[in-house]
Amino acid sequence: MKIHGLILAVALLGASEHPASALDCSTLTNPIYLQVGDTQVNLMRSLGRKLRDNAAKPITLVWFASGSCANIDLIYNHNPAAGITATMSYVPSTAEDATWSPANATASPALSCVPPTTTPLFPDIANSALFNAACATIAQTNPNVAVTRGPIQAYVLAVPEASNEHVITFEEGYFVFGFGAGSMISPWNDPMQMFIRTTTKSTLLAWAAQLTIPANKMQGKPEAASTTVVTDLQTSPTPAKAIGILGVEVYDALRSSLNALAYRAKDQYAAYYPDSTASTFDKQNVRDGHYVVWSPTIWMDNVAGTTPTKPDARYVIDLIAGKVVTPQPSFPATDVVAGVGLVPDCAMGVTRDFEQGPLRLYTPAASCTCRYEFVTTGVTSCNHCDATTPCTGTAVCRDSYCEAR
Repeated sequence: MKIHGLILAVALLGASEHPASALDCSTLTNPIYLQVGDTQVNLMRSLGRKLRDNAAKPITLVWFASGSCANIDLIYNHNPAAGITATMSYVPSTAEDATWSPANATASPALSCVPPTTTPLFPDIANSALFNAACATIAQTNPNVAVTRGPIQAYVLAVPEASNEHVITFEEGYFVFGFGAGSMISPWNDPMQMFIRTTTKSTLLAWAAQLTIPANKMQGKPEAASTTVVTDLQTSPTPAKAIGILGVEVYDALRSSLNALAYRAKDQYAAYYPDSTASTFDKQNVRDGHYVVWSPTIWMDNVAGTTPTKPDARYVIDLIAGKVVTPQPSFPATDVVAGVGLVPDCAMGVTRDFEQGPLRLYTPAASCTCRYEFVTTGVTSCNHCDATTPCTGTAVCRDSYCEAR
């Protein structure tokens, strides 16, 4: 399985008024309601398809895309008090539409439903694509919310294919996004061709922290959705001057029209792509600490004490986080996570403790490096294993490969 053909997600930010004939989300099979960052829509599409077909525990993921800080605020503080009122998205099961593909958002768009109106709808699961503490103005003291750290999300600075630029340094990024037209960094000196996000979005907060710029001082044209940044870059009248911030999951689907800039962080001697090369998908430089612009995804659900209010919501979170679940799903969750450009924690060799903080070496309790490399590159140096071909020595057979631990 290769990662080619990743999804271009379409975040549905619908209005709060619904057609009378619209499908009620509560009528779907075992719905779990989520409010996620728009960089996670790829994951919602792929995991949603798998879970709808999961015979042992069929679940319908029903999601609405919004900014990380807004998602945190909604699940912790129920702000706004009306809950989710906009049109939500879900995907069909194979029985409903065998031709639907999570890897093609254009030919296979998500389906729509409207939230039930009998009571306010608050998410069973909320998602942030960076450390929650980065949303410093949001109160996060509700003891009825549990927090789980999930896969790693990388961020890139992208330029149009027609651009001749391939590299950017920390110092250049600081002046470009800190001073805009006054940066004197050519060619990125036109704020209207510098496409950023708003201050509730993880993409902007992560890059602002990395470049040591206050989030509200980031220069550029703020956009509400990643898809708008993509369109801005693809249709720029001056592609030589255009630059935009994107989650790598969005960028990876668009390499024919956009290029990621290799980034040289502060105190580094060289610039690196998230992957080992500009054309691979292995996230090697994220996993070993050479590419530093990444954040963990954070997944929140409701609890009473330590008991999940909705066990199936915790089941979904545990799948995303790479934990063992009961019953076991009919698919390897690592494949789904890796297939949309995220890096499972079990494939990481470094970690950090706060947003864009210093990296330190990390050894996951149970490795999935072999499986991850196979999913993202199609090859692995690890030995195959199964019930009749056990691993040797101290290696552990996990997802058909002999992992080091």
